[in-house]
Amino acid sequence: MPINQTYERLKLDADQRADLLRRAKAAWFSAGGGTETPNESSGIKVRLGLLYVMLHGTRGVLAVYLMLPDDLALRANKRWPESVEW
Repeated sequence: MPINQTYERLKLDADQRADLLRRAKAAWFSAGGGTETPNESSGIKVRLGLLYVMLHGTRGVLAVYLMLPDDLALRANKRWPESVEW
């Protein structure tokens, strides 16, 4: 498995954070996201130099997306590190 490139000192402004959340929610719904809607507790976490976008619903974590540094694409994760949980 390839090792993901890490972010040195990643600084995201409010517009970039909102765009990442919007893109993650769009990916969630286009993948057939079920009946539950991501709520306001969804957010962005940086762990071990990797940036994760987490979508939360009323029953817990709905999806976690890893942001790829080369083209800022989001990749859905089936499993995610425990350190990302909140």
